[in-house]
Amino acid sequence: MSTVYPILPSRAVYPHISTTCSNTRCSITLEFPVPNPQPKAGTLLQVQCFSCQSVFSHAFYPGQVPSSSKSPVGAGQSQQASGTSTPVGHRSGPSTSAGAGSGGQQRKGRKIGTQDRPLETGYYDILGVAVTATTDDIKKAYRRLAIKHHPDKNPDDPHAEDRFKEIAIAYQTLSDDALRKKYNEFGPKESAPEGGYVDPEEVFGAIFGGERFIPIIGNISLAKDMKSALQEAEDAEGEEEEEKRPKIKDEKGREILSPEEKAKRDEKERVKQEKERQKNAEKAAARAERVKKLVENLERKLGIFTESATGPEDPDVSSSWRTICQLEAEELKKESYGVELLQTIGFVYISKAKHHLATKQTLWGVGGWLHNVQGKYHVFSETVSTLRAAIELKAVFDQIQAAEQAGNLGPEEKKRLEEQAAEKGLQALFKGTKLEVESVLREVCERILEDPNISREKAQLRAVALQMLGEAFMSVKKEDGAPSSPFVGGRGFEDDYVKVDTKSSKARDGQHTPGGSGHHHQSQQSRQWGDDGVRR
Repeated sequence: MSTVYPILPSRAVYPHISTTCSNTRCSITLEFPVPNPQPKAGTLLQVQCFSCQSVFSHAFYPGQVPSSSKSPVGAGQSQQASGTSTPVGHRSGPSTSAGAGSGGQQRKGRKIGTQDRPLETGYYDILGVAVTATTDDIKKAYRRLAIKHHPDKNPDDPHAEDRFKEIAIAYQTLSDDALRKKYNEFGPKESAPEGGYVDPEEVFGAIFGGERFIPIIGNISLAKDMKSALQEAEDAEGEEEEEKRPKIKDEKGREILSPEEKAKRDEKERVKQEKERQKNAEKAAARAERVKKLVENLERKLGIFTESATGPEDPDVSSSWRTICQLEAEELKKESYGVELLQTIGFVYISKAKHHLATKQTLWGVGGWLHNVQGKYHVFSETVSTLRAAIELKAVFDQIQAAEQAGNLGPEEKKRLEEQAAEKGLQALFKGTKLEVESVLREVCERILEDPNISREKAQLRAVALQMLGEAFMSVKKEDGAPSSPFVGGRGFEDDYVKVDTKSSKARDGQHTPGGSGHHHQSQQSRQWGDDGVRR
């Protein structure tokens, strides 16, 4: 006999935020309704635990609201108006908090946070400060809480010592600018994967050249752009959700906005443009500083030849300089993507040196004009090649997505497509890196060769030395049996993943090596090279 159920009442959906009580003696999972109107990002809310009745601070961010509950309730409606209470656990569960008893939320859908919009707010919640708090605000909050929760002042509280430790950890992290930046981007140490989080910029730099190439090409800005893209991903998702909301339109199909909505949209656009302007200004300043440093490094390196040679054809100095260049090239080719980068660098050095010499030595500079045309064609060709690589990568991802939607993607086929996507992805990334490196080095070479503060003869010596350096770099070949796209130590793809050595991972490996020999070896090796890339 089937059970007959009565008609069940319903209520309007109201967004709630899941968290945990910050009282360590309670630490129960709970949720609370989003205030109406919705607070601004970073607003500190006072939440009362339904179980222990204690009140704790919670920093609010729009990303904490579950996407399934983002449908706004009409003005004046409240949770109480529905006549029922929201059962705990009905919506998405709480995120990992900053530590035991922390009420911090890891913002859904994000893998990397920003300084204005941290990945998680647990430490801020422990101290009861907003994410925009100054160092002084953090110090004041710490002193107040440390006095209040010191174990000596709470002898009857068995959890006082743990709470005091949480406050100290939160303060130590947020009062240090470097640690605070890492925490905002990657969250607390306790929730990190085995081996710790790795900054995308650090990984990118390790894949393409590593530290040994920094004095020659600088830090690749494409890595920072990728990191910014990851940080802005959630913002873009939020805008997409907003665009999906139904809009009121007139008879001509134009959207109808109230004065408040129009003002809000205009302000949002103004802020967006201002951020973009500031971002472009920072990128321009970073590039200028990068070029300046690389010019200084290359000047010192070429000075080995220019300060010793009696002329462009000096046989003894030329022979010694070629040997120095070849030794450097042989060392650098061992780095990840070393051969490919050396070929790229060498090509720019040779082309700029030949262009300078042809301009100064041929009638009316006709030779220089021809080299200039060749250079522009090369840039166009490389740009097209990079775009083609990006299109091929997108095609592979589209193929994976279509197969998954069709439900006929087997494990082996999926693995094959993922490996293909990884290969295409690295190709596209390297081509993008190559374009950037060539652009920066062209500017560096122009500064070196067109320096108004040096004589024509010295500029010619620089061009000759630069051409020999480029030829040494271009002459490197892969070792027999080396993979076409080497990674760490010449290794290619492993069975399931590629290991990338970074500064952090090398430090960790050194700690696990008996006597720290691995780390010592790396340090000894690094001492052989100066900041300008010249071997000592």
